[in-house]
Amino acid sequence: MTDGPAGGATPAHLLRHALADMWRTVRRADLAIVYCSVVLLVAVVLWFLPEGTRDQVYEDTSTNLANLRDRPISVLLASAFVISSPSEVLLVLQLLVVLAYAQRFVGRLASLAVGFMGHVGATVFTAMVLTTGIFHGFVNPSVATVDDVGVSYVMATVMGFLTVVVPRRWRWWWVAFVVVYWVGPGLVARNFTAVGHTTALVIGLTVAFVAGRTRQAAGWSGDVPGRR
Repeated sequence: MTDGPAGGATPAHLLRHALADMWRTVRRADLAIVYCSVVLLVAVVLWFLPEGTRDQVYEDTSTNLANLRDRPISVLLASAFVISSPSEVLLVLQLLVVLAYAQRFVGRLASLAVGFMGHVGATVFTAMVLTTGIFHGFVNPSVATVDDVGVSYVMATVMGFLTVVVPRRWRWWWVAFVVVYWVGPGLVARNFTAVGHTTALVIGLTVAFVAGRTRQAAGWSGDVPGRR
């Protein structure tokens, strides 16, 4: 997504260049910083609450079938700001970088729209799959109340969307990477979260495809905004 240094640079030079570019991108990405900071702040507050209270918050903000039926709007919004375990802090830090590059190349509004579209779209599609599975007896009805919160749907969508700004010579490598990253674990776990991750990634890749075709139709062959 960035242009490397000229000449026969060593791997160490390339790595330093990439890290420096990442740092410049992240520190200028106010939307990404604010969103991820709020997610981490909520996580810290929850971890200091009594276990029973914390579990109740997870239950109330989960996008499970029961909550989506009773209060869909509130849980769709709240679930995107809650992570359920300390291990997901690493995922939030990765999301910070991903959102920062999205904001750099397409701006705040587009980044927000794509991330929200993926979070909502993947959640709703997964809920439809589970509802159909329960109706036909393929899925255990207990999944209707299983906790489902986190930022992974947002991240999967935005990573798919970033395909549109990857240089052409690297594009298929990037697509292969994001497919393995998000779909691969789901082939092993085979749970409803895997359906959501795959759906979110497909949404991001689809939006990237549409955006790329729109640029071509407009006859624009220039560089992506923000790229140096």
